[in-house]
Amino acid sequence: MRAPVLSPRQFDWLLIAFGATLAPHLLWLPPLYGLMLGTILVLRYVQRRRYVRAWPGWIKFPLLIAVIAFVIAEFGNPLARQAGSAALIGLTVLKLIESENRSDGLRALLVCLFLNSVQFLFDQSLLVTVYMLLPTFLVFIAMNELVAPPGTRGGIAGEFARIGRELVPLLLITLPLTAFLFVSVPRLETPLWGTRDNRWEARTGLGDEMRPGSITELHADDSPVMRVTFDGPAPPTQQMYWRGPVLVNFDGEVWRRRAWPGATHVGEIKGPQSGGPNDLRYEVMLEPTDRNWVFALDVATGFPDGVKQQVEGHLLRSQRVTSVWAYRAASNLRASLPQGPAPSVYRGETLRLPAQLNPQSLALAQSWVAQGADPTQIVAQALQFFRTQGFSYTLVPTPLVGRHRVDEFLFETRNGFCEHYSQAFVVLMRAAGIPARVVTGYMGGERSSNGAYYIVRNADAHAWAEVLLSDDGTWTRIDPTAAVAPDRISLGSGTFGDDSYFRNNHWWKAIRLQTDALQHWFNSMVVRFDTLRQREFFANLGIDPSDWRQLGAWMAGGIAALALAMSLWMFDRRPTSVDLAQRRYRRFLKRLQQLGVGSNPAEGPMDFAERASLQLPHLRAAIFAVSDAYARLRYADDPEAIVQLNSALLDFLKSAKP
Repeated sequence: MRAPVLSPRQFDWLLIAFGATLAPHLLWLPPLYGLMLGTILVLRYVQRRRYVRAWPGWIKFPLLIAVIAFVIAEFGNPLARQAGSAALIGLTVLKLIESENRSDGLRALLVCLFLNSVQFLFDQSLLVTVYMLLPTFLVFIAMNELVAPPGTRGGIAGEFARIGRELVPLLLITLPLTAFLFVSVPRLETPLWGTRDNRWEARTGLGDEMRPGSITELHADDSPVMRVTFDGPAPPTQQMYWRGPVLVNFDGEVWRRRAWPGATHVGEIKGPQSGGPNDLRYEVMLEPTDRNWVFALDVATGFPDGVKQQVEGHLLRSQRVTSVWAYRAASNLRASLPQGPAPSVYRGETLRLPAQLNPQSLALAQSWVAQGADPTQIVAQALQFFRTQGFSYTLVPTPLVGRHRVDEFLFETRNGFCEHYSQAFVVLMRAAGIPARVVTGYMGGERSSNGAYYIVRNADAHAWAEVLLSDDGTWTRIDPTAAVAPDRISLGSGTFGDDSYFRNNHWWKAIRLQTDALQHWFNSMVVRFDTLRQREFFANLGIDPSDWRQLGAWMAGGIAALALAMSLWMFDRRPTSVDLAQRRYRRFLKRLQQLGVGSNPAEGPMDFAERASLQLPHLRAAIFAVSDAYARLRYADDPEAIVQLNSALLDFLKSAKP
C-alpha cells in the first residue's frame, strides 16, 4: 500500500523542523554552502505551495554532484567529522526536494534527530544545549502531524497544549533514566571521532603570529578564553600576565614564533610539574581554541601531564584543545625565566632585525648607546621616550601603511594599542644590541558575579616585551604599554579604553556575569564529566571503578530500580485518554443529553440515531450524519470518515444551538 501524500500543513511542519535543526549548523558550515542549502529549501517551499510534485531527476542529479563536490573541495578529507556532517546535511536537503509521502517525511525527521546530536560535536555551550530543545520539540510535533489522519489536527495552540500534556509524563519517565545513564555509562579516554580538522572551526584568539591589528581586533570580542579559580586569594590584576606564544622572528610587518634549526626540543620541561610549596595555585578551565598552547601566570612552575614548557616559558599541549579542558597549574610571580640553553644561537635570533627597515628607530637606539648608557639605562630611556613624546593609547589607532612601520609609529602617528608599543620597544632594544622578544597572552581578568572565579576574555589579549639585560642573567618583563596607559595594566582592558554602552552598563554587566556563572556551572558539572570525574563519582559512592562486577551491580540495580518505579507509576495511572473519534462522539452525546435525549449503552449508534431523530425531528439529518460517520469510522475502519465526522459534528452543534 502506497504511503499517503503529505498535506501542505504536514510539509510545512517538516520544513520548520528541519530549518530549526539546520540553524545552529550554519555557525560552522561554510557560508557559501549554507547559502546554497538555504536557497534550495526556499525554492522547494515556493514550488510545493503551488503544486504537489517532487523535483525531476534532471535537477536532483546535478544538485547531488554539486553537494559532494562542494564538501570535498571545502573540507578535503571526506572522512573527517566536518565533511561527513556537512554531506549528511546536504543529502537531507536533497531528500526534502523529493519527499512527497509520509515515509519520506518520517525518514527526514529521523535524520533531524541525529543532526541535533551531531551539533554537540561542534559546540557544547549551555546556550546551544538549551536551543537544541527547540528543534527536538519541533521534530516531534512534525512527527505527530505526519502520522495523524488528514483533518484530525486542530489549531497550533491546541496542538501545543496536547503535546505538552503528553510530554510531561514522558519527561518524568525519561529524565531520571537519562541522568542515571549520564553518570554511569563508561567514558572514553579519547572521542570516537578522533582529532578534529579545524579548517572551518578555528576560533578567535591568540595565534602563533602577531600581524598589524591582530590583537586590537580581539578587544571587541568578549568571548571567554578561560575561567580561573584560585586556591587562595587572587593576585592583583597588574600581576595577572597569562603567558602565551612568544614571538621572536620579525620580517618588518609580522612577528612569528622561533624557527631556528636544531632547537625544537632544546630546553623543554615536560609535565607533570608540581611547583614549589609557596607558589600560587589555581585551576584553569580553558575554552576550546583548536590550538596547542595553554596559559598560566608568569612564571609557570606547575602544569599537568601532556604539557611541555618551552625554553621561552610558554606551555604547549601535545593535543589541541578541542573541548573545554580543565587543568591545575602553579606559578611563582616573583621568578624570572632563565636564559636557557644554546645562548649564542638564541641571542642571535633575539637581536635580528630586517635589513634596511626603520632607519629612524635604529638611529634613535644607537644614539642612546653612543651616550654610554648600559642596557638598564637604555630600557629606562625608551620608556621615558614613550611617556614624554606625546604617545597615546587607543583602540582605534591610525593605520600604519608605509614600509617603515615602526618609524611611522614612533615619529608620526604616536597612537596605538599594546601590540604597537611592544613591537616598537623590542625593535629599539634590538637596535641597541639588547636581546628582546615579544610575548603575547592575556592581561588581568574579570571577577565573576559570586567572586568564586575570574573570567579571562579575548578582550583581555595583551602583548608585552622581555629583554635580556646581561649575558648570564634572566629575561626581564617590560610592559611599555604601562608607560603610556598605566590604568590599562591596573584596571584591565575590560574597563579601560572602551566607552561602549553594553561594556560599561551596570545591569548589562550583571546579566553577563550571571549568564557566565551558569555556563561555568554547566562546564563543571556536565561538559567536564570525563573519565576522571566519573571515577571520582564512583569512588565517593564506595564503588571501585576498576571492578567490573561492582560496576555491573550498580548498573543493573539502578536500571531495575528505575524500571520498577516507572512500572508502579504507570500501573497507578488511570487510563483517561480515548481516541479522537470517541471524543467527538461523546461530545455529540453530551449535547443530545442537554436537549433531553439520553443514550442507552445497549443501543448501537444507528439505533440511537433513529430514536433521537424521532424526538428531535428538526435535527434528523444532522443526527444521522454524525452517527453514520462515527459508525463507518468505528466499525468499517474507514480512516477518511474522521473528516466527515468533524464536519458533521460542527453542523450538528450549529443546528442544535438554542
